[in-house]
Amino acid sequence: MTNKQAAPLREQAVATLRERIVRGEFPSGSRLKERVLVEEIAMSRTVIREALRQLESERLIHIEPNVGPVVSELSRDQARQLYEVRAALEGTAARLAAENRTRDELKELHDALLNIDAHFEPFDDLLRAKERFYAALIRASHNDIIGEQLAGVQARISQLRRVTLQQAGRGRRMVGELQRVVNAVAAGDGEAAYLASIEHVQVAAAIALEHLQQHTEAGK
Repeated sequence: MTNKQAAPLREQAVATLRERIVRGEFPSGSRLKERVLVEEIAMSRTVIREALRQLESERLIHIEPNVGPVVSELSRDQARQLYEVRAALEGTAARLAAENRTRDELKELHDALLNIDAHFEPFDDLLRAKERFYAALIRASHNDIIGEQLAGVQARISQLRRVTLQQAGRGRRMVGELQRVVNAVAAGDGEAAYLASIEHVQVAAAIALEHLQQHTEAGK
């Protein structure tokens, strides 16, 4: 019974800490103190440690000797590689969705896109709306393995999502990009769905890489 109860608590702690990293409450390079987290999240030190180990496996944090858990910082080259993998995974999911989706799954994808359009602010709502869209896309693709791999990639670039999603005017352009993906899925055009999805990720990657380049130059 104890293990069954502990697992959901660990998952809650992981979700809470991950979200706070994504929101920028814990910026890159910041130290995560177990004692403070125990008090803020109101969970046991054991649960917090398990959650930190999970985040370390996702490479969102790393353990520095004599320091402890620290929020990881992506290099520009690491980010480039992750966006390349994300593009391949999302493009493949979109192509499979065009080939395999059911009528109900297509409706779910349409509804998820409308939900994004209605939730540009606040950022947390937009992030949840995008997650709902990708969950619908994965279901329509009928390939859960892609979803698992994509979740890992998204976790590692989560710190950059605020940068890309909150760029001025990005919301409307993003909806247009995803609308092209959905239109291709609806038409059963796998190649068009693949290319539209690739384009969407490449736009986000360009914004993120430019941000990292500026950050690097500012630190010189």
